[in-house]
Amino acid sequence: MRRAVAETRRALDADLHVTDTRDPAELAEWLTGRIEGYGTAVMVGGDGTLGVAYNVAAGRQRLSLGYIPAGFGNATAHLLRLPRDPLALVDVLVAGDARELDLVAVDDRLALFAGAGWDALVAGRYAASGAKRLPGWAVAVARSVPDLWRRSSVEVRADEWVVHRGPMELLVVGTTPFYGRGLRVNPGARPDAGTLSLRVYPGPAFRLGIEAGRWVLGMRPHARRIAATRVELRTTDAAEIPVQADGDLVGSRAEWAFEIRPRAVRVIGRWD
Repeated sequence: MRRAVAETRRALDADLHVTDTRDPAELAEWLTGRIEGYGTAVMVGGDGTLGVAYNVAAGRQRLSLGYIPAGFGNATAHLLRLPRDPLALVDVLVAGDARELDLVAVDDRLALFAGAGWDALVAGRYAASGAKRLPGWAVAVARSVPDLWRRSSVEVRADEWVVHRGPMELLVVGTTPFYGRGLRVNPGARPDAGTLSLRVYPGPAFRLGIEAGRWVLGMRPHARRIAATRVELRTTDAAEIPVQADGDLVGSRAEWAFEIRPRAVRVIGRWD
């Protein structure tokens, strides 16, 4: 990552701005104060860092975002087909092939993917423990295993149609098939389709485990894909539902809405 940063600065004659924060609001304020006047902004961080940049870049039609993956999950790197070799990654950034991407809006926060239920619990606990990469993720998963046996009862609507009513372990919605580490949790999702892709994983725990095995093996999950421009989620019991966006916990409450934002940002990738 350090070599990619150094070589990118040299190749693009780029300025370097550095901050140290895990607070999305603080990062957004910091980035807003520095991004004006640039035609290209290369973000170095994880999916959450890039997610903050989407929200700052939205509406700036002449601005293209590049990405040097430096997080743990790096789901977006798989969508953009970014090479791991630093010099090859620099070649992609220098070529500057930027495409407009559709995003999902959660409480007006833009992201490539969002998740409700169990994975949001894991994301919140991972961040709360200091985001210590694989050890921290393993601890967050272990602490969240008992929650697999406490499924919420929910109703899910896609463009006003009820598509699920009953228990839920996990709901994923977005415009990318990838979750962290390249897992295809939502295959068929595309950032240029003009619609969201929704999947509901009802569980119980052993069935989610089977689905997770299919993600790891690159097989299509049993949960069906539903295309929609708006998805509404609400509990039918007393429990609140946690939601994460691009790996960052957004909050927890009884009702949520997710909406498509077509062609929201321009992002550099290897598209051919």
